[in-house]
Amino acid sequence: MTHKAYKKQIAERIEQYSAKWHNYRGENYISMSVADMDLPAPQALIEALDKANKTGIYGYTLLPENYFDVVANYIKRHYHYSVDKNEIVFCPRIIQGIAIYLREFTQPADKICLFTPSYSPITNIITDNQRELLTCPLVYKNNGYHIDFPKLEDCFKQAKTFILLSPHNPTGRVWTFEELQKIAQLAEQYQVFIISDDVHADFTFTQQAHQIIAGITPYVKNHSMICTSPAKTFNIPGLEIANLLIHNRKIREKLHRTLLQLGIHNPNYFSIPAIMVAYQQCDSWITQIKNEIAENKQFVTHFFAQEIPQFDVVCTEGTYLLWVNYKKLAIDEATLKNRITNLAQLELAWGTDFGIEGMGFFRMNIAMPRALLQQALIQLRDGLKQQA
Repeated sequence: MTHKAYKKQIAERIEQYSAKWHNYRGENYISMSVADMDLPAPQALIEALDKANKTGIYGYTLLPENYFDVVANYIKRHYHYSVDKNEIVFCPRIIQGIAIYLREFTQPADKICLFTPSYSPITNIITDNQRELLTCPLVYKNNGYHIDFPKLEDCFKQAKTFILLSPHNPTGRVWTFEELQKIAQLAEQYQVFIISDDVHADFTFTQQAHQIIAGITPYVKNHSMICTSPAKTFNIPGLEIANLLIHNRKIREKLHRTLLQLGIHNPNYFSIPAIMVAYQQCDSWITQIKNEIAENKQFVTHFFAQEIPQFDVVCTEGTYLLWVNYKKLAIDEATLKNRITNLAQLELAWGTDFGIEGMGFFRMNIAMPRALLQQALIQLRDGLKQQA
């Protein structure tokens, strides 16, 4: 994409009230904060939405009869996991599904455990619903993150529910089978329910397919809610469509009933043509976009090593987000944020937004055209030099 083309694309996004670009400060400003891509969705998906748009009538929409078959087939094909179509619950957003579960199946003051640093909307819905947030900080060592299992066991002794981000946001960890197995064993030992947010599942860069934790043990299969969505994969978060895999019939029926009681039943008009095309026609596009993101990560890592060696890209296997350690600069977050925002004209997601354990890090979204990414890195380098 040429410089002129991506500037036009950014302008178009701003005109459409983009959350990612709402702080736009002028033509040199580049946002790398919010986790959506500055790369277009698959052409087949765009054409399906274009066709839907041309009717000029945006009426109430129903799930097609084969909707849950399509979702189940996608999950089987990509994650090698079998789920009966009747065990899938439609929900517009994952965050809504998690909030509803917490409100319906836990009580105020119940303890809800998760790894930190963590995606803040998850932590917020725990505290906003008067549940107690119980954190299990990941251990940062040798430029990577590891689970402190003794600490996790201590948390499970107290917790009602454990919320897993898989892959993890913001660190990018893809949990190994052995790690998921230990988590599953602890959950069974202490009778903890697991909610797994797998929204980044298609962006794993290991040799293995994404592992859904419900497939680890019978206990977890019957005591878990797996949250899936095409939102990140196909860059359609604004269309609001997600699916919850719930094998436990009583939990599934109660959660589905609550959704209906809240008036959540008709999907977004554009979401259905989008997911039906994405989940049936766009497998090769996923491979292509993953290759682009892997190359972008390599590009950023090499650039930092050569031009900004004070920045260490944390070893990650998942997501299109990089978690970067800047502690070598010996600078506080507020000062660095001011320099990067005002001198480099970049917007990043800052570590403390993900909890105190994020201090000394920032999150960088690299899902963008190479030309735009390269320009962002040059601005970052030059902006930092102005303070040398």
